[in-house]
Amino acid sequence: MKISINKSFATLTFAFVLVLNALVAEPFQPNWQSLSEQKLPDWLKDAKFGVYTHWGVYSVPAHGGPDYVKNLYGGPEKDVKGVYSYHTEKYGPVKDFGYKDFIPMFTAPKFNADEWVGLMHEAGAKFGGICLVHHDGFLLWDSEYSKWNSKNMGPKRDIYGEIAQAVRQFDDMKLLATFHHGRSFGYARSWAKGDWVTDEIRNGWDLFDPQYADFYRGDQTGEAPENFGSEWVGKITEVIDTYQPDAIWFDGLRQAMKHKHPSEPQVLETIAHYFNQAKENGQEVTIMNKHAKEFNFPDTFGLLSHENGRDMREDVEPWFLIDRAIAYPWSYVNDKRYRDGADYHTKSLIDLVSRGGVFLLSLTPKGDGSIAAEEQEIMCGIGKWLKQNGESIYRTRPWKIFGEGPTKLTHFNEEKRHIDWDFRQEFSPKDIRFTTKGDTLYATALAWPENGRIVIKSLKKDSEYRSAKIRSVELIGSPALLKWTRTAEGLEIELPKEKPNAIAYAFRIN
Repeated sequence: MKISINKSFATLTFAFVLVLNALVAEPFQPNWQSLSEQKLPDWLKDAKFGVYTHWGVYSVPAHGGPDYVKNLYGGPEKDVKGVYSYHTEKYGPVKDFGYKDFIPMFTAPKFNADEWVGLMHEAGAKFGGICLVHHDGFLLWDSEYSKWNSKNMGPKRDIYGEIAQAVRQFDDMKLLATFHHGRSFGYARSWAKGDWVTDEIRNGWDLFDPQYADFYRGDQTGEAPENFGSEWVGKITEVIDTYQPDAIWFDGLRQAMKHKHPSEPQVLETIAHYFNQAKENGQEVTIMNKHAKEFNFPDTFGLLSHENGRDMREDVEPWFLIDRAIAYPWSYVNDKRYRDGADYHTKSLIDLVSRGGVFLLSLTPKGDGSIAAEEQEIMCGIGKWLKQNGESIYRTRPWKIFGEGPTKLTHFNEEKRHIDWDFRQEFSPKDIRFTTKGDTLYATALAWPENGRIVIKSLKKDSEYRSAKIRSVELIGSPALLKWTRTAEGLEIELPKEKPNAIAYAFRIN
């Protein structure tokens, strides 16, 4: 009998330990099935619009874009974007002045985190941040994993720490962290290959100097991808634990993971840590990763992201994100041209939101840390429209259809074999985009009709999309009482003489 009692006690004890282990186990495990259980947070679905920056060492020479380091060491053989020619003419031979030599020049005397984030907030962004590290591998935070960081050299400031503090001052903003450095391994040496790379170049350029191998990373120096991958984990984890971003966005991980820098298990462990830390802190977070033909994360996980709609399906469904530079290239360059104004970016936002999308816009600050007057003007223009019409954007959800109208935004790129989206189309007053919130339907016309009359065909009497009885129709931003009627043609609205703004016209339909 005594033995039986002991066995029973042992069985109960073992069962209790199993239950206890289950209770204390981390809720997210490092596999896609477990991580896919982290749903997109409502704050992101409500936010619609975020802003970040492309700014770093490459902003100092201000030529070609953030791929300056790769193009520079492509040498005279390629001279992509004229970077090598520009560099040698302005700074001298590469053997005397390499990419690393821009870092002491990257002092950023005009950088002001409050001004940057204040501009993002003024534009109506509900989440914001910066690119913490681009493909060149220079970190814009105080890191223990690399001496090549903004706290240790260059500005000698914790740039992201200051940005994070500035974002947290706004109750209606969330913090974003974006990373490109999965592709840093071997990036600077991408084109430094071939017969043109002479012994003189190998012995003279800093790219091949062993003392800078911890900056110009790659297997050419004998470094193993696994070593770089482990450091990648450390860096991402360091940002997660120190700054607690609400969202993380990755660029180039498909290519990096293919070559195991970082490996898939390392990525899974890092994301699981992020989700578990957030859960412990009561924080709702998500991961965004840019699609690149072969998406390296399952579609069930995180927020599918596309560069300005590249490779995005024509019949895209909620939820997704597109990112875009406020003007190209992705970073500030000398004599930068601003092809598109606030109207282009705002109409893009309206269209994306109607489809269940989120818009992420990148600023391109100058090397000294200031933001060009043209970019400030564009941001203020977006913000002015959103201040008036934000109720048709924020906290809305897609309607039964995204919109109506004749203007087609997509075409198939035969050369590149993918779908391209062109938001520069000239819209007509027949182009309408829908969103909804509770009992209210918002219909936004992307142009103003010369005849002073809007017809929303989807709301005609016999439409398959007809809703409940319409009680009222108002033009947001206008005090005028509108005359409207619902006919077999559509919801016909007579417009006031005065336009409420110069971009797009949102109707509140109750």
